[in-house]
Amino acid sequence: MLIDSRLLQVFAVVAEELHFGRAAQRLHLSQPPLSQSVRKLEEELGVQLLERTTRTVKLTAAGAELQRRVRQMAAEHDATVRHVRQAASGEAGQLTIGLTPSAAYSNVPQALFVFRQRYPGVVLDLQEMNSSEMPEALHQRRLDLALLRPPFADADLSPVPLYSEPMVLALRRGHPLAAKRWVTMEQVLDLPIVGYARDRSRYFSQVLRQMIEAAGKPANIVQESMIPTILTLVEAGFGAAVVPASLARMRMDILAYVGIRGRGAFRAELAAARHPDHRNPAVDAFVAIMRDTKQQPRQKALS
Repeated sequence: MLIDSRLLQVFAVVAEELHFGRAAQRLHLSQPPLSQSVRKLEEELGVQLLERTTRTVKLTAAGAELQRRVRQMAAEHDATVRHVRQAASGEAGQLTIGLTPSAAYSNVPQALFVFRQRYPGVVLDLQEMNSSEMPEALHQRRLDLALLRPPFADADLSPVPLYSEPMVLALRRGHPLAAKRWVTMEQVLDLPIVGYARDRSRYFSQVLRQMIEAAGKPANIVQESMIPTILTLVEAGFGAAVVPASLARMRMDILAYVGIRGRGAFRAELAAARHPDHRNPAVDAFVAIMRDTKQQPRQKALS
């Protein structure tokens, strides 16, 4: 049964005022059509809503219940309008982000924290996956946004750089190079190196290979792994490693991190990508926060 919303509006005012004259003034109506509207509503519902005498107007039990329901409907209507407008502006809804594992050591956690503070109405769904998997997920609309390493995003996804950090040398404290602020890549390649597994860490495997080629000197790769296990191998004494500077917050009691300068120095990049036809206003809000979020002080020192 569909009730005319205009009749409910008239009843709501009468129920608040409990006086037909005042209710008519509020609604800019004369009393006869106002009374007719209330009677029509009672007829449609098949119940008496008001007890009328020459002096008083009272709500019946049915009238009191309808008043409660009408107030609830009004509140839900206002909430619906508010949430729809918030969704349109990116302040509500859901944001699904694909996240490459190594990005967890960048400014992403801080950006997520700021986003949740500013947009509590947006539900964040984080999907950890390799950068190579994200383009397909974007094309299939399973992700709103991908935070991935730039070589893996095709041009249709319009990747934009979001975060850049230097690659640094990680080695055990006590090593002669650990006390230095900077080393060259040639010095790094004099050490046994823990490298990156090509199948599980393709981006950093490529980065290290480019750094080695730029230095023009062969490398002694003694073991291959992926972040953050590489730091475990360095701590265990297998060798040194070339890692993104954001990892410099880890294992600082045992490991030292030294900047790399000169030929072979390299910066790791993190990009944001989205499908051009998949519009979620919350994406723009998150990307803006990522751009504004400051790097950690230790990363600044190494950069």
